[in-house]
Amino acid sequence: MAVTVEAAAAAAIRADAAESHKLDDKYAFPLQGGSASFKPGVAVMSKSRIQPAIFLPLAIACAALGGLTAYQWPSAARPEARFSTAPQNARWGGDYLPNLPVVDQDGKQYRFYDDLIKGKKVIINFIYTSCGDICPLTTARMAQLQAKLGDVVGRDVEMYSITIDPEHDSPVELKRYAEAFHVGPGWRFLTGKPEDVQLIRDKLGERSRVKSEHRHEMLLGNDAIGDWSKDSAYGDLDRVAMNVRAMDPAWRPIVAANKDQANPQYVVIGDKPGEALFTKACASCHTVGKGDRAGPDLLDVGKRRTRDWLTSFVTRPDLMMAKKDPIAVELMTRFPVVKMPNIGLSEQDANDVLAFIEAKSYAAHNEGRAAGHDHSHH
Repeated sequence: MAVTVEAAAAAAIRADAAESHKLDDKYAFPLQGGSASFKPGVAVMSKSRIQPAIFLPLAIACAALGGLTAYQWPSAARPEARFSTAPQNARWGGDYLPNLPVVDQDGKQYRFYDDLIKGKKVIINFIYTSCGDICPLTTARMAQLQAKLGDVVGRDVEMYSITIDPEHDSPVELKRYAEAFHVGPGWRFLTGKPEDVQLIRDKLGERSRVKSEHRHEMLLGNDAIGDWSKDSAYGDLDRVAMNVRAMDPAWRPIVAANKDQANPQYVVIGDKPGEALFTKACASCHTVGKGDRAGPDLLDVGKRRTRDWLTSFVTRPDLMMAKKDPIAVELMTRFPVVKMPNIGLSEQDANDVLAFIEAKSYAAHNEGRAAGHDHSHH
């Protein structure tokens, strides 16, 4: 049995967008195949509502089935998140996107349109390295997406993360940030003169004036055919990867066939407390028994820290750092680039996640013992 929550989730995101980013009509882009227009403010999650926007689909599905469910992922990008920049629209491309100089994390300089966009398929998002909120989680999800796409990134598709804080984010800072997420080839972190970066942001529809309220969606674009769409790093990454591949017209029949075969797509959510939350909010930066990522390995974390400390840190890491809690400071010393974000988890959320980590740690030890037992018989 499954619950379809695509419409409810999309409605919540659209409502949040209308509330948080009301843009002037002059910034509207023509929609593909019609006279309506697309505003860059549509389908965006603001800081104030990021948790409901991320977790609403799971919450609705679980509530509908009394906590036991399979979640049906949306199978395609929302229609209102697609727009065309084909030549006949004369809105994007060389006549619209700036050709200003930008610099990547390796200190290499590029002309934004001619060198990075023209004729290419691209994934673009916005970050800033001092962000203590949702940016690290967004970048971690993007790193997972790059891993899913494999050598497609750097060969067929380019990834660009553009800082919204160029006065602070030098190439050196961006290099440290990128290395913390084990960024692979084909993913550039870009900075430049503040006025140049601001114009690029404006043209790409990122016009927030407060850094902490900047937009967290991705732009997917194929400049050669003028086809652009928006997607979320917090969606099902397998679906996002298919949407990235679908930017290539030659891939679209294959992607469509795969979607048809897998439609509806079901992801079974287990009955362990906190599993859905861990998968969505924690697994991008942490493993349980498989080593450090952007954050520490959480294997047996309940044996190393008290439950009260863990609950406090999961729910209010910013407050723990502000109080200079010695354990929190030690973690920041070990992982100086990526700050644990406050994503608004409740105490119950934290307890559920910690219970799942404890169960997963126990399972990991059992697997290790089983593997050792099997090896001893050979």
